[in-house]
Amino acid sequence: MADTILVLIKLKQLLLDDRLSSLAKLYRFEQSLQNRKILLKKKLLEEEIASRENSVAALTFGSYVEWNIAENKRVDRAIINAQHDIDIMRELIREAYKEKKVFEIIRENRQKRELAEIQRKENLFMDELGQTLFRRRQAEEQSNAEENPEESE
Repeated sequence: MADTILVLIKLKQLLLDDRLSSLAKLYRFEQSLQNRKILLKKKLLEEEIASRENSVAALTFGSYVEWNIAENKRVDRAIINAQHDIDIMRELIREAYKEKKVFEIIRENRQKRELAEIQRKENLFMDELGQTLFRRRQAEEQSNAEENPEESE
């Protein structure tokens, strides 16, 4: 039974590790989206400067601005979705940790009960041993007293 609890604890730890890994991937994905927004802003400024300096670039600047706005909105939606996924994963991690902790507490309590049972049995054995030794001494003293009645007086 103790082996089963240990297996369950290890299984919960594997699940927890897997979810932590997934959370790390989600954080990296969110960061890449944030970096994408920074890059879009930087590119917009570059295109604006280019459109001021070059009349051909000025002709396509309006289309680029429209695309940039649409792309920013798409990235914003993706960031919101990623943050939602992160929140869900964090909750799953909390649940997995709680489940693992429950099994660890069960294991600790079981070990304490087993140790208490061992100590109880040892105490019973020692009590029996003490009683047996006491009875033997009494029997020896009584037999010595019966053999030598003069010494006991």
